[in-house]
Amino acid sequence: MKRHDALIPLSHDHHHALAHARRLRRSADSDDADGRLARAGDFLRFFSEDTLRHFREEEELLFPMLLERADPPPDVLVQILIEHVRIHGLVRRLSSEVESGSVESDTLLETGKLLQFHIRLEERTLFPLIEELVTEQDLGRLTLADRRGAPSQP
Repeated sequence: MKRHDALIPLSHDHHHALAHARRLRRSADSDDADGRLARAGDFLRFFSEDTLRHFREEEELLFPMLLERADPPPDVLVQILIEHVRIHGLVRRLSSEVESGSVESDTLLETGKLLQFHIRLEERTLFPLIEELVTEQDLGRLTLADRRGAPSQP
């Protein structure tokens, strides 16, 4: 699926997050408690190093552009924001489980499933809506952080 150049960094983030979601779901089926603990730790590092930035960029830069063009807010945007909050809650639960040394399969499975669903919804529904409603000029001014840490220029 062709994506507007300004959204490609977010789509790349989604690709990496889908890989983590798949690993979480697979680990949930495992009887290996140490493996579940390691997988959860890997995901928590990814979340803190990458996903928090990703959420901030969407919420502070991209979503306001859509809200300027769509009144009332589209239902899909409301759902996406609620899912951001739910993902934060699952990360908090997962973090507590990692700290206790025992990660529940249900937490891994729920996190992996929600993350996958969330990403698919953004890619298949929200991003096409943004590409339809937000002007080319506004999308062209979108400045996302370079995935190596420095701001990129559009």
